[in-house]
Amino acid sequence: MDPSREVGEATREDVKQGSGEAAPRLGPEHQRLEVFVGEWKAEGVLGEASGPHAQAKATAVDRYEWLPGGFFLSCRGVMHFAEERLESTRIIGFDAERQRYRMHLFDNSGYARVYEGGEQDGVWKFAGAHERVTMSFANGDQRMDIHWEQSDDGTTWRPLCDLRATRVH
Repeated sequence: MDPSREVGEATREDVKQGSGEAAPRLGPEHQRLEVFVGEWKAEGVLGEASGPHAQAKATAVDRYEWLPGGFFLSCRGVMHFAEERLESTRIIGFDAERQRYRMHLFDNSGYARVYEGGEQDGVWKFAGAHERVTMSFANGDQRMDIHWEQSDDGTTWRPLCDLRATRVH
């Protein structure tokens, strides 16, 4: 018995045979996500799009880890700024049908967002309807520079926050 499966859960073979849909397969698209795995500590500043908190210093801790099966990453994060605490959970994976990466974000302020994006030359970009993020890696993938932007109309983008994260393990 596969210990990663729950009782009564269908196997990939069951899904393939039952639905006619090809079972997902791990590939290089999933391996590219490995660059995120670990714990990251970040410091930075909030931008004008953060309204009354603009220019506030921010600190954050994010922990990325593989979900069982190796298809998706989970990230739990906590950011502190001013007197605020923002907690979030993100799930990142590769959407084979769209040939794009997807990131689902849920936070303690009640937001649930979906972003699509990809990676090119070590720079990851994800965009949603009102927010987008660019994450670039440096120092042998031990540093991540993170730039979030926000837009009310999808055309004009304003800085939301800039963070520099260091992998702590």
